[in-house]
Amino acid sequence: MKKLHFAILFFIVFWACTKDEKTTFQFDHLNDRVWIGEDFWSVPMENWQVKSGHIICDGKVLNSRVNLLTHPLSAANGTFSIRIKTGLAANGVNPGSVGLSVGVKAIEEDDVRAACYFGKGLNAGIHTGGFAFLGQNQIELPDDFDWKSSTISLTGKQSNNLTQLKMTVQSADGTESVRIEESFEGEISGLIQLVNNFQTADAKANGPSFWFDDLEVEGNKVIHHPGNSFGPILFSMYTLSRGVVKLTAQLPPLGEKDSREVEMQLKEDTDWLAYSSETIDPDSRTATFKVEDWQFDKEVPYRLVYREGEKEHFYEGIIRKEPTGQPLKLVGLTCQFHYGFPYSPLVKNLNKQNPDMLYFSGDQIYESNGGYGIIRYPEDLSILNYLGKYYMFGWAFRDLMRDRPTIVTPDDHDVYQGNLWGASGEQKSPENYNTDDRQGFAQSVKMVNAVNRTQCAHLPDPYDPTTIGNGMSVWYTDLVYGGVSFAIISDRIFKSGPDLVSTWTGRKDHISEPLKSFSQVEKPELKMLGDRQLDFLNSWIKDWKHAKMKVLLTQTIFANTATHHGSYDGYLYGDMDSGGWPKSGRDKALKIIRKAAAFQVAGDQHLPSVIQYGIDDFQDAGWCFCTPAIAVGYQRWFRPDDLGIPVQNRPSHNLPNTGNYSDAFGNKTYVYTVGNPGRKKADENRYVMANLKSSGYGLIELDTETRNITLDAIRFLADAENPKNEDHFSGWPLTISQFDNFGKVNQIKLPSIKVLGDAEPVVEVINEQTGETESIVRIKGNEFHPVAYQKGKYTIKVSYPEKNTIKEVKGISGDDAESNIEIKF
Repeated sequence: MKKLHFAILFFIVFWACTKDEKTTFQFDHLNDRVWIGEDFWSVPMENWQVKSGHIICDGKVLNSRVNLLTHPLSAANGTFSIRIKTGLAANGVNPGSVGLSVGVKAIEEDDVRAACYFGKGLNAGIHTGGFAFLGQNQIELPDDFDWKSSTISLTGKQSNNLTQLKMTVQSADGTESVRIEESFEGEISGLIQLVNNFQTADAKANGPSFWFDDLEVEGNKVIHHPGNSFGPILFSMYTLSRGVVKLTAQLPPLGEKDSREVEMQLKEDTDWLAYSSETIDPDSRTATFKVEDWQFDKEVPYRLVYREGEKEHFYEGIIRKEPTGQPLKLVGLTCQFHYGFPYSPLVKNLNKQNPDMLYFSGDQIYESNGGYGIIRYPEDLSILNYLGKYYMFGWAFRDLMRDRPTIVTPDDHDVYQGNLWGASGEQKSPENYNTDDRQGFAQSVKMVNAVNRTQCAHLPDPYDPTTIGNGMSVWYTDLVYGGVSFAIISDRIFKSGPDLVSTWTGRKDHISEPLKSFSQVEKPELKMLGDRQLDFLNSWIKDWKHAKMKVLLTQTIFANTATHHGSYDGYLYGDMDSGGWPKSGRDKALKIIRKAAAFQVAGDQHLPSVIQYGIDDFQDAGWCFCTPAIAVGYQRWFRPDDLGIPVQNRPSHNLPNTGNYSDAFGNKTYVYTVGNPGRKKADENRYVMANLKSSGYGLIELDTETRNITLDAIRFLADAENPKNEDHFSGWPLTISQFDNFGKVNQIKLPSIKVLGDAEPVVEVINEQTGETESIVRIKGNEFHPVAYQKGKYTIKVSYPEKNTIKEVKGISGDDAESNIEIKF
């Protein structure tokens, strides 16, 4: 009797303290669709939908949840009340549960995005096994409990480090079925979640499906944070090149009866002026805008508008003024394994460093991102599944991407493959997909095109948009910004598969011991970049209009710079997934980009490194920076010293595991520095674990005045405002010259060229016997020693591409090396 008296007293006191305004969320006004609205975020997204005025979950995935983003519980003393109507929509294969989780937050930070995916709270609900639960307390439900419709109410009071909770369950007619009380020392704060099938020790997937409606929240512990909302314009990305802006607005999965238009507005003085409207693509849920004749010498605010009935939703950003007279600061980012989401320490540092451009080189998603698996088919559902994971990328980086040019390229995991050997669009069957060591795309053309559109639609138009395979889109292109010309290519889409050459047992892409001959893994028909992209690169190296430097952007490096995979002792002799195979294709690509002294930025390997390529000899080609992974999942190491492999030409810093190294395919690589992960165990704190596993980002400064390239590799938990030595990976930062990318050996010495005219013309060396370009670069100043790689007679062309003026001198050879040639304009 005393316990009952206490419960009644607590109930009266509680309701006397909760006179705050009530917020009610009803779904009758929404059209049927997957996306629930800007106040909510569902996980997994494709398991939820608005249907006939309710939100409903299909029950297939444990702990399917809808997060209420905009009304979290504060940590302050006070009261709260939550009510939700719910009911059984369909029986599942296994028993299940339904209810609320409150005070949901992640241990690393108070961030709603982290809470949505990694937060834990207190659970309250009912179980089809016949009981109700609040925290660790349980009580039986009546035998005649009506599962078709009920109301779950949770009330709470926090005072003096004591939290008191009460849950009641009412039937459809208002009759109270059960009530449970719980109290504990400490606060309760964080998100409110609606949960279908809580994940408990004995819970199984494919449980019952429940519907939800009429969510009510009130009390002074409920804080309205409208800035936490997400959508309907989720994020945007843009590029600016040669006076053309391309911008993509990313939308969620809207309904058939929802508006299909997005408007772009540009700000002129104080007025917003409509530029154009674009239709939302039904698969990728994107709208892409193209603005020509852009005045790139001024900053212009833009605004995206989506209209939902009478309500207008806005998303704002800035098209930056193109930088001039200063180094272009590019950030290299790759590989976003979900345990690090939303990567807050890294994003915080990037905001402080304020880069000019972002380059995401691939694996914007992994198959396990979000904490749930992938759906390979049917294709419409696989696209929704992909989008739910891809939206995490946008949610993490949208405040950086809205205000600066962003280059994004998909890689293998983005299209649900551990490795990708695209073979020019060859298709596998997703129903039978079970391997990553054979060539072909696993997913449908429709899904791959949706991936390409979400990530690449805002890039400059493709060099050659002709589709491959059965209509698969391509996106390789070039971009000129801040005086730097970028080639953006794929090293996976056209690549041949290891099944064409493998003769060993086990994985066809893993070589466990030295080959008897490198010819074992070479055939004339093998492709790496493919003929189309090689043609593009040959064209790109000759186009220097408005550019002083050239940079190649790829997904992975063109070498096999890893000795151990997966675990510290997981030695692997050769990995054909690396850009070191096929060697013939790798060498073709390097010879082309060497002609323009192009520097390469790549990712993919989860192993930060700076290397210089060798083709015929060590260090006779260009440099490459493989940037750290944003959040490392699968680990790799480069440890030749531990394997007793002799090292020659170790750099002056004398760091271990550096120097000349020949890989499994005969590629010659000079490893200047490498950022191996440690051997420490995983940490409960996700961000500490990311730092231990060599996560971070790369910072590349391209100085078009000095022609220097400065590289830095920053750790995940670095402090950009107060940097310490340990915030940089060992061996960074370092500076090289643009002209170092010609290679330091095997050059033919030619006469010095002195140009009597404007500074910084383009100098091209053409082999008169083959007709091929040996080198082409925009020189610094007016004097330059041209570069060639084989003996012979050469024509030297000097031009100003912006003026269309050209002069040339013929019959030049190495025999004239000590002479000087003047060319007058």
